[in-house]
Amino acid sequence: MKMGKTSDTSGLTYIASLSDELEPVFEQAEMKYPACDIELFFVFRCLPEEYERKSTVRYAKKEQVIYFDMTVSEDCYKEFSKRRQRVELGHSFYAFLSEKIKKYKIANLDHAAFLNDMEVWLKEIGWLEPEADVEVEGAVTPY
Repeated sequence: MKMGKTSDTSGLTYIASLSDELEPVFEQAEMKYPACDIELFFVFRCLPEEYERKSTVRYAKKEQVIYFDMTVSEDCYKEFSKRRQRVELGHSFYAFLSEKIKKYKIANLDHAAFLNDMEVWLKEIGWLEPEADVEVEGAVTPY
C-alpha cells in the first residue's frame, strides 16, 4: 500500500499544515500493509461554501489508485482555532475514509483491521480527540 496527499486551500485555515500531520500515519499504514497493491491518495479541500464542491471518491483502475477528494467548509473552518480545526478535520477524515473504503475490494486488505489501525494511529497524532474536549471558541460564560 502506498498513501499520499495534497491540499487545495487558502491561507485562511490550517488545513494544509494539518494534513501534513498525517505523514507518520501514512508511513505506518505502508509498513503494515505492504501486500496491498493499491495507492490511497487524499485531497484535502477547504473551500468557500459558494463553490458547492462535494466530497468524492474515484478509483483509477489502470493506476491502482483510489482518490479520496474531501471538501470541508472554509466558511466554518476559518472561525475555528487550530486545535478545533484538527479535531473537526480528524473526525471528518475518519468518517469519510470509513464509509468510502468499504465500497472497494482491495486484495490483501481486511477493511475492519485497517480502519481499527487508522483509528489508533489518528488518535496518536491528536486527530480523533473527543469533540467535547475541545473548547468552544467565542462562547459566552453565563452569570
